[in-house]
Amino acid sequence: MRIYQCDSCNKVISDPYTVKMKEFRIGIEIGIPLASKKKIKIHLCDDCYKGLHLIGELVPKNPKKEERENNG
Repeated sequence: MRIYQCDSCNKVISDPYTVKMKEFRIGIEIGIPLASKKKIKIHLCDDCYKGLHLIGELVPKNPKKEERENNG
């Protein structure tokens, strides 16, 4: 049986939630800024998984639309 470690809180877990996340990197090569992103899989325990969904519920669905309504 495999044992996993939560990528957020480092707690040892036996049945993790596997989540696909986007990883963003910004770097500079010879004076030219480079940005890259890739998808990675992370393992989360139950508490961290529920916390991630709670944060997701607090983020507005379409922030650009709300900015336009507030400004004009």
